[in-house]
Amino acid sequence: MLGSDKFREALETIKASNNILITAHIRPDGDACGSVRGITYLAEVLGKKIHPLFLSQVSDWHNFLFEEEPDILGHSTAIEDLKEGLGKWADIDLVVICDTNSYTQLPIFEEWLRGYKKQGKKVLVFDHHITNDSIGDVELVDASSAACGEIVFEFLKFAQIKIPADVAEALFVSIASDTGWFRFGAKANEVYSRASELITLGASPVTIYQRLYQNFELPRLKLLARVLDGLELHLDKRVAVKTILQKDLIETNASPRDTQGIIEQGQKIGSVRVAVVLVEQEDSKIKVSLRSKGEVNVRKIAQKFGGGGHDFAAGVIIDSGIEEAKAMILEEIKKQFDAL
Repeated sequence: MLGSDKFREALETIKASNNILITAHIRPDGDACGSVRGITYLAEVLGKKIHPLFLSQVSDWHNFLFEEEPDILGHSTAIEDLKEGLGKWADIDLVVICDTNSYTQLPIFEEWLRGYKKQGKKVLVFDHHITNDSIGDVELVDASSAACGEIVFEFLKFAQIKIPADVAEALFVSIASDTGWFRFGAKANEVYSRASELITLGASPVTIYQRLYQNFELPRLKLLARVLDGLELHLDKRVAVKTILQKDLIETNASPRDTQGIIEQGQKIGSVRVAVVLVEQEDSKIKVSLRSKGEVNVRKIAQKFGGGGHDFAAGVIIDSGIEEAKAMILEEIKKQFDAL
């Protein structure tokens, strides 16, 4: 975990600011949402004007983490609002980025951010990924942490901020989500210890699990049924591949948010060592999600095509057709199998 000097520098950076924009990577997951909630709370306690802004829609099952519905770029807030400094977006003097340190994870927002940085204004990053563009002037980055929420939790404790139950709940979601509900991640003892602390502070694992995994709408289940019906096994049944086209979303009345978690289904097959989900985007690019049971380092595969993530869980956007993307990913997985 990071040392006190880094925490002190980050805290002083927040204290020296007045109007803070807090964001995370596109398609925010539980870790991104929980981390944003934690930093938002800290900034509020310090008396700052805070402006959470997500770069795409928050999943329905993560909305409970926020007291008020956060702004969404391209929906409630236009990029022009940021560029022109309209309304509450005027005089932003600190940007806090959670759960990423990569420009590729900040589409559309990246252009504004680069211009903001050229003005000499500060960026503070909280992240736990190896992929690193060094966006921040101050960075709390620890690749050994299982979740960004772990770093945020330790930061709140360093700042001696009393953590209420709802914030403990958000940080528990961060850790539980990015460890696959404590199935993977480094330093298991530390992860469980922090989870225990958050439970003591008021997080209810039973309630959280129900909200995250037992609170779906029918379109999501219809999409899941369709995807599983088309599941493919490759490389001696060691790789499960699922594809989701735009027409699948339209015909099941599902949204892109409903694709989250589908990758886990492929890992339930005993012979499968790697699960892959390819999702066709509205711009025809292919979003690839990768999960490994250990033999294959999927982070290396994602990084080869410009993505990133963790050794056992990673992702990338590929500008190609879905069959071409599938072939490229399978070839890289095969190379690692052959090297075993």
